[in-house]
This record gives sequence, structure tokens and C-alpha cells, in this order.
Amino acid sequence: MSAFKVKNQYVSVPVDFIDKYMAGAHGAYIKVYLYGLAAAAQGREADNETVAEDLGILVTDVEKAWKYWADRGLVAMDGEGITYGAAPSGAGAADEASAGDKPPQVTPADITAALNMDPNMRETLTMVEHMLGKPLTRREMTSVFNLMDWYGMDQSLVLMLFEYCISMDKRSFAYIEKVAQSWNRDGINDIKSAEAVIKRASAEKKFQGQCRRIFGLERAFTNTELKYLSSWKSEMSFSPAMVEQAYDITVKNTGKLSFAYMNKILSNWYKKGIKTPEKIQELDRKPARPAAKIDEIERIETMRRMGKTTDK
Repeated sequence: MSAFKVKNQYVSVPVDFIDKYMAGAHGAYIKVYLYGLAAAAQGREADNETVAEDLGILVTDVEKAWKYWADRGLVAMDGEGITYGAAPSGAGAADEASAGDKPPQVTPADITAALNMDPNMRETLTMVEHMLGKPLTRREMTSVFNLMDWYGMDQSLVLMLFEYCISMDKRSFAYIEKVAQSWNRDGINDIKSAEAVIKRASAEKKFQGQCRRIFGLERAFTNTELKYLSSWKSEMSFSPAMVEQAYDITVKNTGKLSFAYMNKILSNWYKKGIKTPEKIQELDRKPARPAAKIDEIERIETMRRMGKTTDK
């Protein structure tokens, strides 16, 4: 590669790139795309080694980046270099399907080069080992490398991710990687957004524990049951006390724990705006009839029995 060209003759970043592609792309790939766009606008040339050196990334990442953007139709690769242009029709749908792409294969040489180039990554690996209380295997080192290189997490975010997973007694790297994929998909890319999602997750976990005690369950919830609980907590904003009310009615009417039956009760309350146990009791109580009305009914009934007219 030796030359860059701009097909559309503009320097600004295409809106499609920002709206459809940027969120699901590897951070290094975004750097390469923007670097090439700027170089094309300036009419200057650069090979992959120069791009890698200027951006502080691996040459292999530069090569993977060009292929990534070419596969999505944002650039074209030929013998003369890289040509930038609008994505062809239908390319957006292909990218949406690939937004959750797993990290590419990483070789031991890639990791060694990254450690030599970035002391921060070496320090992060050491801190993760300290948190886990054991040395990392090559596979685990690759996982941490991908968190920083593929998902673009900085050291503080990586450590927060591990702290969060360890707090739930989840030390499997396969689990940690799934959480990282979820955060990446949801745009959780800084400490503030991570703290928010952890707070929500902690609140849901507490709610689950409260419901388990209400139901007298010792087993774990199934995935379907967790969906019900999430709906009651996050969508309907019901308290454990309201769930307990629904549970009591469910057992009384069905003789067993039924999430589907409870969901009907809670959904009905949600539609009616019933949010507290006091409101349920209020609606259950029939309004008392005025004393005068009761007296009149008794008078009419007495006269009927005596065979008398009810006219005054």
C-alpha cells in the first residue's frame, strides 16, 4: 500500500461510519480508518509500518483494520492502495450482524510485542494476577490483551470489570469475556457508564435474593424466571412487598408457585397504577353504604313481609 484516495471528495467523517459502524468496531480499527481518511485528504502516502508507528499499534492490527473496513464496504483495496467511499447498499445490515464479532486470533508474538510497546498493559496483567491470586496462563493473558486491544478498555475499566465479576464469584475468563462483549455491545466504555450498569445489576441481584426468600426457593432461578423478575423490577418498578402480595394470591388461587400467574396479577396492577400493598387493600374493601340507605332498605323489606305497600 502506498497511496490513499477519496472517492467522494470530502474530508469530514461519513455519517454512516458514525451511526452504523463505529460502535461495533475495534478501537484500533477506528484509528486506522480515521488516519487513512486524514492522509487521503492531505494527499500523502503511508505504508502499514508507518501507520502502525504513528498510531502506536501493531502492523498486524493495521492489516486487519483494512480488511475489516473492506469487508464492510467502507474502503476498497487494490494494487494502488486504499480507496475511501460510501458503503454499498446493504452493507449496513452486514455490519449490524457483525457488531458483536469476537476478537481475532492473537499470536504469542502479538502479545510480546504489545507488552514491549505498552508498559501499561504489562502493569494491567500484573494487577489482574494479584486480584485473582494466581499467575495468568497464556490463554488468560490473551484474554486481557483482547480486552484492552480489541474492546479498547483502559486499565481502570479492565480492573473494574474483573472486580465486578470476582464480586459475584465469577472468575472464569469465558464469563468475563461475555460480560466484556455485553458492555461493548451496550456502549459501556468508561468508568461512569460501567458504574451505572454495575449498580443496576447489583440492584437486580438484591431483588432476586429478596424474591427467593419470599418464594422459599433454595434453587437458582431459571432463565425464564429471571426474565419475569427483571420485568417486575426494571419495567414495572414493583417492590418485593408487591411481589409478595402477588405470590400470596397466586398460592391461594392455584396452590403453587406460578410465575405466569403472578405475572398476570402484577401486569394488571401495573396497568391500573397500583404500586403499594395499601392500595390493594383499599380497592379490596367494598365501600360501606350510608346508614340512611340501610335503614330505608330494611323498612321496605319489613313492609314487604307484612304485605303492606311501600308507599309513604
